[in-house]
Amino acid sequence: MKIAMFSYYFPPQYSGAALQAINLAKKLRERGLEISFFTVNHGDSPVTDEVDGFKVYRLREGKGRFGEFLLWKNMWQLVRQQRPDIIHSHGAYLRNSFIGPLSRYFKKKSLIKVSLADNDLHGLEKGKSGWLHKRFISMVDRYASISSKVTSELKSYGFPDEKIKEIPNGVDSDRFHPVSPEEKRNLRRINGLPEDALMLFYAGVIDERKNVKWLVEEWGKISGDYSGFLAIAGPVSREDKDMRLYNSLRAYESRMKKKLFFMPYTDRISDFYNMADIFVLPSMNEGMPNVVLEAMSSGLPCLVNRVSGAEDIIHNGNGLFFDIKKPDTFLEGLLKLGVKHERSEIGEKARQDITSIYSLDRIADKYILLYKEMLQK
Repeated sequence: MKIAMFSYYFPPQYSGAALQAINLAKKLRERGLEISFFTVNHGDSPVTDEVDGFKVYRLREGKGRFGEFLLWKNMWQLVRQQRPDIIHSHGAYLRNSFIGPLSRYFKKKSLIKVSLADNDLHGLEKGKSGWLHKRFISMVDRYASISSKVTSELKSYGFPDEKIKEIPNGVDSDRFHPVSPEEKRNLRRINGLPEDALMLFYAGVIDERKNVKWLVEEWGKISGDYSGFLAIAGPVSREDKDMRLYNSLRAYESRMKKKLFFMPYTDRISDFYNMADIFVLPSMNEGMPNVVLEAMSSGLPCLVNRVSGAEDIIHNGNGLFFDIKKPDTFLEGLLKLGVKHERSEIGEKARQDITSIYSLDRIADKYILLYKEMLQK
């Protein structure tokens, strides 16, 4: 089975969707599938490349209002050459939706993963571009929805139930796992963090959607009366070109000594989960947050703003929610998780639920079944 995966952003650009795609592709490759990637060349990266053993094709996109047309032309040429059995897009924006007519033309199958609620399909049916978006995406064979909210959104646009398959994001539960207290202290020592204080941790892009500014400001208000410190690790947002947001948040670090630490983003992000005691996510919009899956897999209790996707993961005592519009709920959650046995119970339940439902092995099996079903029709 030959699968061509499309992701608009791809390493060296940071993209949570691309990282999820690569991790899934590794599991599919282990099961004998042939996986390649195509993406947009956003700079001077090689046109053909190899990432984690996968062939990667970087295509040019035009500039300006109709830049998609050059991308679509290049996508057409690539598919004509490669002839995959299935084209699998990670994302459902207008530029991604071209895989619908593309697969129809070459008599191949297509699958779109809708990655972000109230985002990927925003503007569908509105104006000429919205009409084209709906037209193209209607030609796609199947839609992978990562959360119940995304499923409802697809149905609200009239996409038939039989074309929608709910498959959540997955996590490598072998890579993200709990460690002993000794290992935790050693990792903190290596990274220059307080060894015995309670550690709150945020991982993710430093941008407005993730609401990191809210988190830093709220922590600044309560940190003096709360034991512990907050560590933040994540890349600078592509939208923050002059690093104004990032630098403004870093300025809090000097004012809140030993209470706030900005850590350099690293591929060894699992080490930071292993250093932490509580994971926090104040994001305002998500598909299904990978960082929550990773934190829970690492045995951490999560304190998360009630947002799309997270509600599918956190339930039955395996994590806590707060409401960014009611800051008191954030403090209430922190106070509850300040009790060691509460953290332990919630963290253990989180780990159990991840390994039984969201492990990448299970998610890969779901995609293989879906691929086979598509090819049989």
